[in-house]
This record gives sequence, C-alpha cells and structure tokens, in this order.
Amino acid sequence: IKNGLLKGLAHITGGGLLENLPRSLPSGVSAEITAHPKLPPVFKWMKKASGLSDTEMLRTFNCGIGMVLILSQENVGEARDLLTASGETDFFELGVLV
Repeated sequence: IKNGLLKGLAHITGGGLLENLPRSLPSGVSAEITAHPKLPPVFKWMKKASGLSDTEMLRTFNCGIGMVLILSQENVGEARDLLTASGETDFFELGVLV
C-alpha cells in the first residue's frame, strides 16, 4: 500500500471469489480468472462431500484464496518482490482485468 502499487483489494469471504472480486472492480471492468492455485485438502473434501460444482465452490467458499491484490500488470513483479521480502511466499497470479 505504501508503495502505491495497489489499485484495489478483495477480501474473499462468504460469497467466494466469484462474488467478492467483482465488487472491488470499477464499473465496466471485470476479471478473467485464468488460473487457480491447487485446492487445499479441506476444500477438496468439502467439494466431494457436498457434490458442488467448481463454479458453486468458487461462488460459496474462498477455496484457499483469502485476499486478492488488484494491480496493473507493470506492477506485478515489484509486488511479488515486496511480498517475498516481507516473508510472504504463498501467492498466485489468478488472471487479468478486462
């Protein structure tokens, strides 16, 4: 935040990725999710036990994604470096803004 790299943040809670991320974007902008980190074991179990589809899992649960940082593409490398320098190693590039 101090470095001015962020355009927005989305805290992924109830409503999952599919409902929380769009609320963090300006009108006319959407996110194209092109990749997703490996589903944590607890969510694999929940998916199997519930019979929910991938879409419903992403709509209902965070599926291991707690926070989404919204950045310009040119700031992704610097943000990765800052996160790593601060001890954060569990991050993943989800997609692009369209």
